[in-house]
Amino acid sequence: MQRNTQTKNKIKQALVQLLNKKKLEEITVSDITRHSQINRGTFYLHYLDKYDLIEKLEEDILTNIQQIFDQPVEKGEENPLIPDRLILNALYYVKDDLAFIKALVEENGDPKFVSTFKKLLTNTVKKYIAHEKDQLMIEKIPNDYAEEILLSSTISILLLWMKKGGEESPELLLTYINYARDTSPTELLQP
Repeated sequence: MQRNTQTKNKIKQALVQLLNKKKLEEITVSDITRHSQINRGTFYLHYLDKYDLIEKLEEDILTNIQQIFDQPVEKGEENPLIPDRLILNALYYVKDDLAFIKALVEENGDPKFVSTFKKLLTNTVKKYIAHEKDQLMIEKIPNDYAEEILLSSTISILLLWMKKGGEESPELLLTYINYARDTSPTELLQP
């Protein structure tokens, strides 16, 4: 079991190195096996092809983040949006796997990943606001627009943080996310 984990980690690290150099479509199984210093047979013991590899790695990330967001809400954490503790746990998870997630969201990565991640966040936010139907209502802006503004700002902050290499702490990033959520866009730009 430990040997399988080591092999999968080598493959994942090789994929990160390759995504930093070339587009996902240009990467071959041979590139991955050469960079991870394993043979092709070992690769195929774990994955059908490079697309299966990407799909399984992305699925692991999204499943783990979903599990974080699905944790029970404790008394006093009731909030129409995702509780800060859960966001912070998700940010620490992303930071722990930042090299790979960053490679996925950058130009050479998988464009589907960002949209799938956004869908996960959308479903999570909708789950938390389901009982508060008008909670996101901004004067003269329907809920679907308000949700899109909220999600777009959160995703943009996360993507910039990842592209910058996770410079700021998850706590500081949570502060930025909450500030952006609670502040109008014109207020954000004022000096």
